[in-house]
Amino acid sequence: MNVFKKFYDYYFPKINKAYMAEMIKILDEKEKKIFLEMSEYDKFHSLEVLKKIKKTELKNEKIYLKLALLHDCGKGKASFFKRVLHKFGFFTKLQNHPKIGAKKLENIDKDLSVLIENHHKKNYSQKMKIFQKCDDES
Repeated sequence: MNVFKKFYDYYFPKINKAYMAEMIKILDEKEKKIFLEMSEYDKFHSLEVLKKIKKTELKNEKIYLKLALLHDCGKGKASFFKRVLHKFGFFTKLQNHPKIGAKKLENIDKDLSVLIENHHKKNYSQKMKIFQKCDDES
């Protein structure tokens, strides 16, 4: 993890307007509301994951496009410091973000909720491995 780049992206996220327009086409109204409630950094990160997913064989799988946009919706407004601790393996509330995010989506899209809950699980599926690579690179 490049801490300096993450620091810059956290405090100065440059949200791509074209990908925001893409988000509007992918998510339904309830999902958009959840996306828009995310921190600026999480929106930025999710749009970067979307950009990478669109370059893979998952590019036509709407549920993985939605996963790219909403996978971190359970993180809330976590500080940069808390995020760094989490990345280095320290226990933080961020370890529960998949369950929190899944809960937000369970009454909107059950299949998406399941993917959000499992988006960090190793060996979940071949498609999830592709998603995880895009997430890790963003």
